[in-house]
Amino acid sequence: MNLDSGAHRVRPAAAVLLAAVLAAALAILLAACSSGTDAPGGAPAVSAPATSPASGGLQGTTEVNGFLQPMRYTAVDGDTWEGIAAHFRMTPEILKSFNEAESVAAGEIIDLRGVDVPQLGAGGSVTGQDGQGRLLYRASAGDTPAGIASRYGVPLYALRIANLNLLTGGEWIPPAGATVAIPNPPID
Repeated sequence: MNLDSGAHRVRPAAAVLLAAVLAAALAILLAACSSGTDAPGGAPAVSAPATSPASGGLQGTTEVNGFLQPMRYTAVDGDTWEGIAAHFRMTPEILKSFNEAESVAAGEIIDLRGVDVPQLGAGGSVTGQDGQGRLLYRASAGDTPAGIASRYGVPLYALRIANLNLLTGGEWIPPAGATVAIPNPPID
């Protein structure tokens, strides 16, 4: 009776399964990198330069922050509020509320985040910077981590990591008056 032969048959099957799992994980990472979304595990996927031409009909340039989130768009002749808003998946009304101009003019820099405009879930204000270059944000009643992250173009995981001192388990809702650190602020 040869017990050793059964063990050898299991190892190739395990190796095939391991290879399939690794191939699937690699495919997911490659898909995340090519789409520009966050890769699994929370690391920002790198796929675009800091300033790049906008795709999908817009000819201006889009400025992104260190997390590759669009922050500002430089308009060109023919751009409209509606076209820019559609490209960046928002309504023209929201986009206009972030900007003071009545119409879009060539060379105009369009704020895509409303960093300077209080918003639902992010009605507080920046009070300064810390020694690490992070913005210090004073939370107001009703602020949420998702609202703050969206307003400043920061992934939610990065906001949480920068504020571990405020996490108490469960859901994290910053209390009014709390100082929240915003990592990797947009560069003006």
